[in-house]
Amino acid sequence: MKQKKARKLVEEKLPKKRYEHSIRVAETALKMADIFDGDKDIVEMAGILHDYAKYDELSKLYQAVTKYNLDNDLLSYNSEILHGPVAAAYMMDKHEIDSEIYNAIYYHTTGRAGMGLNEKIIFISDYIEPGRTQPGVDDIRKIVFEEKNLDKAIYEISKRTALYLIENDKPIYPKTIECLNYYNLQK
Repeated sequence: MKQKKARKLVEEKLPKKRYEHSIRVAETALKMADIFDGDKDIVEMAGILHDYAKYDELSKLYQAVTKYNLDNDLLSYNSEILHGPVAAAYMMDKHEIDSEIYNAIYYHTTGRAGMGLNEKIIFISDYIEPGRTQPGVDDIRKIVFEEKNLDKAIYEISKRTALYLIENDKPIYPKTIECLNYYNLQK
């Protein structure tokens, strides 16, 4: 699939604000690929497509988990993490995306231990794209663009995500905990 087709696919499905977010993620990923020697084609495509299933109904996401034989543990969580794996599986099934694009889309919400470079770029880009204003985002941007430390950025994002979930009495997906622990040792 070409970038132009991916943009059209996402623009037709997502609300305007989410489409614009996806484009900013792709642009941020391209900027990071320049700095960290990532694959520009892979990160741009993954950035564009990463939220494809973001607004799918929960029942449709659950059906996709079963249809695509995804991790059944995902069924215990809401669309905030389900949309990544479902979007990845759908894109692989319908558009035969590259496995690196698949992984970057799949794990963009949860992270995982031992992510590849392009996965790291998408995971971080989704958190730091210029439209994001959550507390502490500028600290993560400094870690990426000044310190040039992707592993530390992943650790900080995972830590903030885990703390947010704990503070809001929500369960933490096991891959997120594995990601947090792994990158705590890497930073």
